[in-house]
Amino acid sequence: MLFNSLTFIVLHSIALVLYWSLSNQKMRLLVLLISSFVFYGWFYWPGLVLLAITILINYGLSWGVDVYRKKWFFVLSVVLNLCNLSWFKYSGFLIENIEQALHFFGSTVTLSKPNYWLPLGISFYTFQFLGYLIDLYRGEVKHERSLLNFAVFKCLYAQLIAGPIVRASELLPQLNIKAKFDSTAFQKGFFLMVGGLFIKICVADILSQFVDYGFGNATELSTLHAWLTLYGFSFQILSDFWGYSTIAVGVGLMYGITLPENFNLPYTAISLQDFWRRWHITLSVWFRDYLYIPLGGNRTQHGPYKNMIITMTIAGIWHGAGWNFVIWGLGHGVFLAIERGFNFQKLNSANKWVKLGRTFIIFNVVSLLWVFFRAVDFNQAVLFLEALSLPPYSAKTSHQETLIITILLFSLFHKRLGRLFVGDNFTALSLRKQIGLTAILLLLIFAYADAHLDFIYFVF
Repeated sequence: MLFNSLTFIVLHSIALVLYWSLSNQKMRLLVLLISSFVFYGWFYWPGLVLLAITILINYGLSWGVDVYRKKWFFVLSVVLNLCNLSWFKYSGFLIENIEQALHFFGSTVTLSKPNYWLPLGISFYTFQFLGYLIDLYRGEVKHERSLLNFAVFKCLYAQLIAGPIVRASELLPQLNIKAKFDSTAFQKGFFLMVGGLFIKICVADILSQFVDYGFGNATELSTLHAWLTLYGFSFQILSDFWGYSTIAVGVGLMYGITLPENFNLPYTAISLQDFWRRWHITLSVWFRDYLYIPLGGNRTQHGPYKNMIITMTIAGIWHGAGWNFVIWGLGHGVFLAIERGFNFQKLNSANKWVKLGRTFIIFNVVSLLWVFFRAVDFNQAVLFLEALSLPPYSAKTSHQETLIITILLFSLFHKRLGRLFVGDNFTALSLRKQIGLTAILLLLIFAYADAHLDFIYFVF
């Protein structure tokens, strides 16, 4: 079920009414659980069966980790979750590469690939399980004895498919307390939901049409059109995922639940390290706390460079089963290591032109690496990189003016809109401005509501 669909609006409205009309906390949580199951199972119901089984298994594993406190049992719990993720997401990729390696050495063997589907959001909910198990083993959280609370923690539909990746210490305490209705929080949540839908429908879905054409017809692009397509995708993926995360936080607030912010104007970053502190914040923190620091973090002279490259390469693999994702993650890791080697992130300057220049450099580094993220495979990425730098074969373009206007308008106004998503900036406005701004966004949403495209991060 998509956030940008009438079906979701109906489900969300019914769930809200039932939730706030009930006085018993367990009944409220039951409403959240049932609505989350409907939300997830609406797309493909066998995925719901897998999700339910995974919840039950991890509930049992968490009990075992808490009771036994044995390293071998904890490792087993982590391995089982990684095996589940690897089977559905990476087994086909692994078999394909083994087959290609055999063919390289002259073999004609054809290996059969497993016939399965990719469950929605499996990377996200697997990482949420792993974070909980690690925190539990470290003694940083208490074991959640209520299966109902544990299930809602995992599959709350606001963050089920594409995050934010919420930690047990952030969400479970809120589920154990009966929230009182807060009109201010509800009002802000509604605005965030509308604002997220606006960014998704009126920016991401418009840009996607041009981006799809550009990447699918790279050999036909002029150099200008190729660069416009690249920048178009940079803003498309930002507005798509930022929009989703903003809707998620808004939905949570409407239930009196606070979810962590996931974006903080990443394209204003003055270093790549700064970018990753602003982009997909909950995932960046996850990799920092559960992979980078355990690998050694900054504790040795040369360790940070190696650990950055390993961490970001694994982050690339987490996003997708393909060599283009490996290159994307490796590219970020190498650039982060270079930044650290030259102390680039520490070169602060009060000169606004220096900051603007650094922001421009980082934006273009991130945008060029997005080529490997967006491309269907490595070959398409190479073709598109050629289009960025080589003379065109032809100049077949379509409505470039609309593409330019959309990119320019979003780049000019996204910072001002983004500030309203943070803290109390929206509720600090006068009621007239709050209503007026929300109404304008709703009108634009309805004007461009025909696309109904999936969110990009649903496939991760």
